[in-house]
Amino acid sequence: MGIGNGILGVDMLQSEKAAEIIGKQKPIDKTIFDRVKNSLAHKGLTIHQSTDTDEWLISKGAEAVTFSDGTIVMHTKVSASGFFEELIHLGQIRNGRTIPEDMENSILMEIEAKERLIKYRKAYGITGYEVEVLTEVLEHYKMELEILRKVGE
Repeated sequence: MGIGNGILGVDMLQSEKAAEIIGKQKPIDKTIFDRVKNSLAHKGLTIHQSTDTDEWLISKGAEAVTFSDGTIVMHTKVSASGFFEELIHLGQIRNGRTIPEDMENSILMEIEAKERLIKYRKAYGITGYEVEVLTEVLEHYKMELEILRKVGE
């Protein structure tokens, strides 16, 4: 995710799962990546990639992270789903949708992003494997939301 969590959350089991997923998925088309990266750079936004950040992202169980200042850190082998998810999160941030310390809001933004990626998978060039992962993670977030809401009652 953006906003600090990563696509799979933050713990060691998820870190291993993230490494496995990144190893299995197809990286985004370089032409598309470069075109969007250059467009963002013209707007003063940054996409950062390096082998050092690859290790950091994996340790967080993430493929990419978007920070509130518009900086996006992405794995050097970021997939189409990971790439476009961060652009969705960037839009959420820029539209003022983030609420610090509001877990329910963060989960809702994750659900929204994953549902959009699945719905427009062909337009985004998302592979079948990525759809499987997105669906699994989407269900996880829906369960988290349900639990969070029950605890809050």
